[in-house]
Amino acid sequence: MSTPNETNRVLALERELELQRRLAKASIALHSTLDLDELLGLILDTAAGGVQADRGTVFLLSDDRKELWSRVLQGEQTLEIRLPVGQGIAGSVAGSGETIRIEDAYADARFDRTWDLKSGYRTRQVLCAPIRNRDGETVGVFQLLNKRSGDFEDEDEHFLDALSVHAALAVENARLHRAALEQERQEREILLAQGVQRGLQPERFDTRRGTLAVAGINELCEDASGDYYDLLPGLGDGRLGLVLGDVSGHGLQAALLMAAARAYLRAFTSTITDPTEALSRLNDALVPDMGAGRFMTLFLALADTETGDVQWCNAGHNPALHYRASDGSIAELGKGGFPAGIMEGAAYEPGAPFTLEPGDILLLYTDGVTESRSPDGELFELEPLKQVLAASAGEDPAALLGNVHAAVTKWTQGARLEDDLTLMAVRRA
Repeated sequence: MSTPNETNRVLALERELELQRRLAKASIALHSTLDLDELLGLILDTAAGGVQADRGTVFLLSDDRKELWSRVLQGEQTLEIRLPVGQGIAGSVAGSGETIRIEDAYADARFDRTWDLKSGYRTRQVLCAPIRNRDGETVGVFQLLNKRSGDFEDEDEHFLDALSVHAALAVENARLHRAALEQERQEREILLAQGVQRGLQPERFDTRRGTLAVAGINELCEDASGDYYDLLPGLGDGRLGLVLGDVSGHGLQAALLMAAARAYLRAFTSTITDPTEALSRLNDALVPDMGAGRFMTLFLALADTETGDVQWCNAGHNPALHYRASDGSIAELGKGGFPAGIMEGAAYEPGAPFTLEPGDILLLYTDGVTESRSPDGELFELEPLKQVLAASAGEDPAALLGNVHAAVTKWTQGARLEDDLTLMAVRRA
């Protein structure tokens, strides 16, 4: 005949085997989906079924660990619940990492009756336990209500404690899957944006209009560029529009603003022959589009393709450089006004007109050139750029830009660009 101790050991083993059987079954169920919303429902069903709870909620900690969140189905709508860590029963468990078991919810000051009052449900018992990962870190909370028979017991806490690792692992896998899908979506959008941008603004171009040879390059530091360079069509008086600009910041948002500026300026210069008026119109159009702290610097020149006569205006951009072949001097063209997009009604002053004589060069650039840094943090700045310009004055614009790019690369020792790098050169033959 078995002794009471032997009987108790057998019963304990049977309970442990039953627990392991249920956990194995739960693990299979929890790893059957990578959809996070569906997974939360499976975790709740598994936890509630394991402790015979009437209903409940599964909360997860936010990335900053300041909030608990969950999604619940109400009718045909999915509602998101957010709860600060430390507030309420679930918030207390998230903060302390300790299980809370309550036999009379309405007698506990931490219990919020709001949901009961709205739904008509009567919460009597609460079992709230942390969801811990393999490292013992709390990543969420089980909150289960009203056991169908009797009160919540130690065995119920033991079950939730064992279940929590399986639940945490399934949540981690689902989050990684969601992150991978989001990264894939972003990469598709980036490729699409790059394709659109390169259609508007090629990485390199080299062309000739009348007596003017023109070249440009645009190199990205991120996935898309806020720099802008263009040859403006639609000028019916024999002039060529040359523009180079820089939207503050970089990336996709700056690229979208660049595309908008390009469309506006092309439209305005089709009917406006004064660069200051064109920049004023562009400024007013950009003001509603620019967010706080956003702006666009711009250099605009209208050059006669036969005579080389140039009108220009500078909206807060780096001074363009005019190399004179007659004496080897280099003039800085900086006059104009505020960057575009800051204040509606801003006025712009024209720069002094000049003529590109045979052999003269007009060089436009963004601060991605002059603010490139050496390994010890020293800026490339303007003087080295002038030196490359003077040394390359006898070469065609594409070769000149190649020399500038090589000089910057040597200066930075091939380090990744910190800002977009854009250049445009015009040389009169």
